[in-house]
Amino acid sequence: MSDVKLPAYETLEPMLKEQGLAVTPSELHGLICGMICGGMAVDGEQWLAPVCDYANQGDAMTDGAKTVVRSVFDAAARELGGLTQTLFTSTAAELADVDFTVELLLPGEDGELMLRAEALSEWVTNFISGLGLMGMNKQQLSDDVTEAVAALEEIAQLGVDEDEDMQEQAMLFDNVVAYVPECVLTCLIGLSQRGEAEDETAHPADKSTLH
Repeated sequence: MSDVKLPAYETLEPMLKEQGLAVTPSELHGLICGMICGGMAVDGEQWLAPVCDYANQGDAMTDGAKTVVRSVFDAAARELGGLTQTLFTSTAAELADVDFTVELLLPGEDGELMLRAEALSEWVTNFISGLGLMGMNKQQLSDDVTEAVAALEEIAQLGVDEDEDMQEQAMLFDNVVAYVPECVLTCLIGLSQRGEAEDETAHPADKSTLH
């Protein structure tokens, strides 16, 4: 397979504006990742309608806009789809040697901390929105996924206080950025397993109805 790479934030931002899409790179990537983790197929164009609604006021996107968005979707689909395949086809011993990472589309590390923190909040907020678009029901989540979503909701509220030590806040920010992929992986694994569990219980012959 060809190596599909996520576009750089600084490259993608003007391209989205040029195509008239009212979305930042972080918002777009977070939304797409949330939808994929929530169960959206990585083949086809199921992403098209939700992105049109969110970034283009429901209007159809131009071919140019589709191309720009598809560059983000293809990279996210390759990464998250590849992780899902690895998780469910590898042995425990094989998984021990795999370095699981999820890339977040944020401004570069040399960017202003305030802007990076705002982009992280946008990414996380829209990741949760993406889960919701795929029918996430908080009442039916596993404990691990519930905890991960709650942590992401808290992270979405974090900000940078200019009156505090900026170096210390930069270190804390880096720690948070490193933690978010763990939450994403937890959602990816837990919600994938949820789908399997729903299939197994679709026709419960000897189980009482849950209330």
